[in-house]
Amino acid sequence: MSTRAEEWAQRFEESIKDFEGTIQSCSEERWCATGGAEGWTVAATAQHVAGQFPLEHEYISAAAEGRQMPAYTWDDINGKNERRAADHNTCKKEDVLKLLREGSSSMASYIRGLSDEQLDRTASLPLADGASVTTQQLIEGGVLIDHVRGHMQGMPSAG
Repeated sequence: MSTRAEEWAQRFEESIKDFEGTIQSCSEERWCATGGAEGWTVAATAQHVAGQFPLEHEYISAAAEGRQMPAYTWDDINGKNERRAADHNTCKKEDVLKLLREGSSSMASYIRGLSDEQLDRTASLPLADGASVTTQQLIEGGVLIDHVRGHMQGMPSAG
C-alpha cells in the first residue's frame, strides 16, 4: 500500500459518508421525488450510485493492472442505468444504504492495496475517444469520487 493510495481511499470514503448522510436525511416524500439531470427519483439515483461500484471497479482495476479497458459503449452503460433506475424507482433506503456500505468498503479496500506505480499507470479510455487516463484520475474523476459527488449534488434537496 502506498501513502497516496491511502489518501485516495480516505477521500473516497469521505464522499461516501457525505452521500450516506444525504440519503439518511431524506424524508420519505423527498426519497420518492424526481429530479436531477436524469429525471430519476432520489431512490433510483442513490441506488445507481450504490450499485455502480462493480462497473467502476472494472475500469479502475483494468487501468491499475495494465489490462484492456472494458469495451462498453455509452449506449450499453446508459441503457443499463435507465433499466436500473426504472427497477429501483421506489427502493428502500435501508437496501440502498446496505449496498452502498458493502460496495464502498470493497472499493476502498481495493484502492488501499494499490501501489504508486499502479496509481500512475495509464490506460486508453474508449468512452472518452481513447483518451489516456491514469488509475488515479479514474478514482478521482467521473468514474468514482466525482461520480458520487456529482449525483449527490444533482439530487433534489434532502428534506
